[in-house]
Amino acid sequence: TSASTPVVAGIFAMVNSQRLQAGKPPMGFLNPFIYKHPSAFQDVQSGRNDAGTKYGFAAIEGWDAATGHGTPDYQAIAKAAMEIVA
Repeated sequence: TSASTPVVAGIFAMVNSQRLQAGKPPMGFLNPFIYKHPSAFQDVQSGRNDAGTKYGFAAIEGWDAATGHGTPDYQAIAKAAMEIVA
């Protein structure tokens, strides 16, 4: 998360900038958008975050505790974000 959080924040900052330039409001609370647009993320379907221990989570198809919805696809996020009004 120490690397991914700033990257995802940067992606949504760029998307909000595009929205503001188009006269649209910033997106605000992102969870509803993310859950409505899972195709804007590349689903990670294999791997574990257990660091070689018996504890952790497996990546599976769809949302999972290890990867959430997956890795963000900037083009898909921007397209979906520009199509919504609020």
